[in-house]
Amino acid sequence: MLVEDRRRRLLEALRRDGSLTVAQAEKVLKVSRMTIHRDLDALAEQGLVRKVHGGAVAVEENGGEPNPWARTFEDRRASAWQAKVAIGRHLFKLLGEARTILIDASTTAYPLGQLLPRHPAARELFVVTSGLPLFADLYNHPSGIRVALHGGEPHTRTGSLVGPMAAASLAGMRFDWAVVSAASLFEDEGVVYDSTPEEAELKRTYLQRAQHKALALDTGKFNLSAPFKLADLSEFDALVTEQGVRPCAPARMRS
Repeated sequence: MLVEDRRRRLLEALRRDGSLTVAQAEKVLKVSRMTIHRDLDALAEQGLVRKVHGGAVAVEENGGEPNPWARTFEDRRASAWQAKVAIGRHLFKLLGEARTILIDASTTAYPLGQLLPRHPAARELFVVTSGLPLFADLYNHPSGIRVALHGGEPHTRTGSLVGPMAAASLAGMRFDWAVVSAASLFEDEGVVYDSTPEEAELKRTYLQRAQHKALALDTGKFNLSAPFKLADLSEFDALVTEQGVRPCAPARMRS
C-alpha cells in the first residue's frame, strides 16, 4: 500500500470515529507499530490530527479543539446504556451506608443517581454533583434527598461545571464517597485518562475531597486513546464496571 493511501485511510478512520488507537490502526492497515507512529506524526505535523497517549484524535477541519469525547450529555447518554445501568446497580450496593456522596456529571454515573431515591435512608443522604441533569432529577424527586450543585462554569460541550470556582467551592468539604467516570483506562499501565483538561482537574479535586473513591467505567473504554491523565488506578478504592466491583486499593477498603 502506498504511503499516501495508508495515511488517507488513517485520516478517514479518525474523522469517522473521532479517535484511533495505534493497536486498532495496526489491525486495519496490517503494518508495524513504528509505521503507524510515523504516519500519525506526519498527519499531526499537517495539523490534521493530534497525537495522544496510545493513538490520535481527530481535529476539526476549521482548526477547532479536538472533538471525539467532549460531546453533550444527551449525545453520550445512549452509548453503552445497558452497561451503565448495570454499573449503577453495582455502585448502589458498593456505597452501602454512605451518607455524603460526590458524583461527577458523567452519563456513566447518572444511573446511580436514579437509584439513590430508593435508598432506605434517602432523607439522610447528601449528594453534591457537577451534573445539571442529575441535580434536576434529584431536586424534583419526592424522596427528600438533599442535593446540591457545586460551583463552576458549564463546559461549552459537556455541560459539566468546571474551572477554578468548581474546585474552590469544594474546599473544606469531605465526603464518604466520590464517584467519577473517565474516557479511558489503560489496564497494563494502571493509568486513567479523561477527555478534557478541565474534567480531569475537577475529578482530581473530587478524589482529594473523599474518603473512598470509585471509578465507574464500562469495559468498552478499556485501552482507548484519551489525552489527559486523571489519576493512577491505585488511587481508587474500587473499579466498577458492568461486570461488577473490582477492589483497587484493598488497604483503604472498609466494610
